[in-house]
Amino acid sequence: MTDKPSFASVIVNPGFLNLWVNQVLVQLSFNSLNFALILWVFQLTDSNTAVSALFFAIYLPAAVLGLFSGVLVDLIDRRKIIMAIDFFLCLLFFSLIFLKGSFPAILLVTFFVNALGQFYAPAEASAIPLVVKKNQLLTANSLFSATLYSTFLIGFGLAGPLINHFGIDFIFGFGGIVLFAAFLLSLLFPAIQAAPDSQGRRLLAALSTRDCFEIWKIGGTEIMETIKLIRGKLAVLSSILILAGVQIGIGIMAVLAPGFLEKSLHIKATDVSYVLVIPLGLGIITGGVILGRYGSRMIRRKLVAKAICFSGLMLFLVGIAPIISPAIKYLSYPKPLPFFYQLPLSKILVIGSFLIGVAIVSILIPSQTVLQENTSDKDRGKVYSVLGVVMSALSLIPIFLTGVLSDIFGTTPIFIGLGILVILIGLFGLNPSLFFKRNDLSGRVREFLGVGHWKEKS
Repeated sequence: MTDKPSFASVIVNPGFLNLWVNQVLVQLSFNSLNFALILWVFQLTDSNTAVSALFFAIYLPAAVLGLFSGVLVDLIDRRKIIMAIDFFLCLLFFSLIFLKGSFPAILLVTFFVNALGQFYAPAEASAIPLVVKKNQLLTANSLFSATLYSTFLIGFGLAGPLINHFGIDFIFGFGGIVLFAAFLLSLLFPAIQAAPDSQGRRLLAALSTRDCFEIWKIGGTEIMETIKLIRGKLAVLSSILILAGVQIGIGIMAVLAPGFLEKSLHIKATDVSYVLVIPLGLGIITGGVILGRYGSRMIRRKLVAKAICFSGLMLFLVGIAPIISPAIKYLSYPKPLPFFYQLPLSKILVIGSFLIGVAIVSILIPSQTVLQENTSDKDRGKVYSVLGVVMSALSLIPIFLTGVLSDIFGTTPIFIGLGILVILIGLFGLNPSLFFKRNDLSGRVREFLGVGHWKEKS
């Protein structure tokens, strides 16, 4: 009889402990940087379009490299990959201290930082089964997942206050020091390497001969194989589109947030951590706990549709807040003020962000579950790889257009329009008969949406 693995039994494994601490250091630095750059670029350019361009640089590496990163990490010792990424990320962080005044340089550095991140995540995730025992794998993955989301929220939440109190150079310098510590820690890793599969060997041969056609052919093969897996599975396709839509929505909110706070609400953009990010994170955690306890009793499709409607309603209410607020209508400020000078509006944002967080997790968890249930163990990694590419690729154009349109029309109309669009999508999921007659859609689509949504007329 084997002992049931615990967190303590996994952490005492030196290989896992080093890998886990490395993850904490890298993810904290990485997330703090991306969020700090959103705020800095807006301060530097006073342009939502510039913030959109920054997001383009953040998402483009995933769209371009996502199909190959998972295959490539199987070809090289993960220890060497993690060491190299830690070292080069450290250099890129320090370089921003000198390049922060140049917007093109910031975009270039951001692209390289996120390109390295595309290789770090699969190298780290695929290393876990090689450093822990098989019966410890679930516990180890749970710890890594919890850390991943925690560092995301902490990194984003700390960025604003740190910039307020210490300046943007502190983020770059401290992040560089933390990454150098991660690099030194990676020197203690054991070799972490597995034999590549046939696809990996093909890619290795193509890279050694610089055969660009073969490299892209391999990527195309990955896409076509995954399309075959998805074809005919409306539940899988809808889950992918919903998850991609959530990422697009979050990206759009991040693009709009600095300009919305400063120009519409007269709140300092760096206070977005207090009024948006931290409440959003608390909402995600609270929603996750509630779903974990009661989610099994709910119909997933209806839960997701209602959560989408609710998200749209919250976005709409946040959007109209500057229009109906007496503080905005009758008072004018020469410059944005800290959030506590705008307590009524700040309370609206805090409550709205918290509820949006609850709604987001109510969309993500059921959609992730449906995706996992409808894909086999051997194909799930491939589906998730393509999911990452699709999410990033679909995000590029909407997020960039959002920045351009918000510079032309302002952020408030974009928030209101986004809220209305999201509500309509949710209503379609709840009651398709509001938009289509029964015979307008194929039988398979009607079956997926729920035939009962269409009421028979006598």
